[in-house]
Amino acid sequence: MISRWAVVAGALGSAGLAVAVAGAPLSAFVSESGVPGAPHAGLYAASMVLLALSLALLTPAQPLRAAAACFGLAAPLAGVAAGVHCSPGCPLPPYETPSARDLVHATGAVGALGLCALAMLLCATLPAAGRFWRRAGRIGILVAYPPLILSAAGILLVGRSLFTGVTERLALAAVCAWVVFSSAAVPRTSAPPAPGSR
Repeated sequence: MISRWAVVAGALGSAGLAVAVAGAPLSAFVSESGVPGAPHAGLYAASMVLLALSLALLTPAQPLRAAAACFGLAAPLAGVAAGVHCSPGCPLPPYETPSARDLVHATGAVGALGLCALAMLLCATLPAAGRFWRRAGRIGILVAYPPLILSAAGILLVGRSLFTGVTERLALAAVCAWVVFSSAAVPRTSAPPAPGSR
């Protein structure tokens, strides 16, 4: 039941975030959609809260303790990204000068995304994760790691640009999809085997 609510929260949060970001230029950072005065700032914040809730609900359902810890830490960080908006333009180093608020917001958003990526890696590589979670982790790495790496490279090497904006959106979409998929799969993986299935 918990995982079902995680699916609902994750799916609604992902859809809301997609709508909130859709109206912004592709060269803008995703977080700019949450700045007060942006067309869908309220939707952005609510969507981030739903994603944080999804991670919190997924935490006790994750059998691998290390991955569960990643979800457990990512949830409040996503909540921080929802509650602390960046300043207009969401300036980030090294090419822009951020305020303290910008750094707090970025730490929450990047930290939550990074911890989800770490959970994928742990699921993919640790035998204790179980067969399904190892497969899910490998799929997550294949789908989410390329845009995550490209997005990080864009922020560090290029700064605000169409390349950075597009790869950031792709990375966020891939991670959100993986979280929702993982939540939906929990009942099947945690249920006891049916009689005669061995």
